[in-house]
Amino acid sequence: MKRVTLFFIFSILFCTVSFSQNDDKALDVLNKASAAYTKAEGVKAGFSLKILDYGGKIKNNLSGTIRLKGSKFKLEVKEMTTWFDGKNQWVYITSNKEVNLSNPSEEELLMINPVNVFQLYKHGYNCKWLGEKNEGGKNVLKISMSPDNKNETVQNIVASFDKSSYRPVFISITNKDKSGSRISITTYQTRQSFPDALFIFQQKNYPNTEVIDLR
Repeated sequence: MKRVTLFFIFSILFCTVSFSQNDDKALDVLNKASAAYTKAEGVKAGFSLKILDYGGKIKNNLSGTIRLKGSKFKLEVKEMTTWFDGKNQWVYITSNKEVNLSNPSEEELLMINPVNVFQLYKHGYNCKWLGEKNEGGKNVLKISMSPDNKNETVQNIVASFDKSSYRPVFISITNKDKSGSRISITTYQTRQSFPDALFIFQQKNYPNTEVIDLR
């Protein structure tokens, strides 16, 4: 399924960045969003996702949930579940009854998790303030991000954050060929208590499933 697409969409903090090409107002919003996420501790978010094909035509509509605890997460959408324990990642494809186990790079992790889009400016993305808007009855702060490397597939990312809480509300990713994704964060629950085992694939719960070790 959409494994590669979701990898492209959906936080690792350690990277040096130059701020010379970034907008001060945009950086302020992104830093406050990052601080709000850290303060929230465990987070459970629901989202809806439109996947766009070449030329911008809608290819698929999905919905799912993501549970987060620091750098760990569990992402669930139709036909696929992803676990990440801070080092190892398991991707379960329902239709194939198989699990791919890997150690993803920082770059791959940056695109797996939609809630942590505010970290991109630390990893080669320039950000720009687009202003305060009213979207769906909410006052949001809009940020545009584009890769410093012009050879990247991504052309532009636009993110909207709730003005009062700095929680992500909407994320639009557009590629050079006009494909991409539109992500709406529909629910966002903070102060969630998750055991570490939640972020690890449990073989006993998936009998007769093959684990393919790609590490």
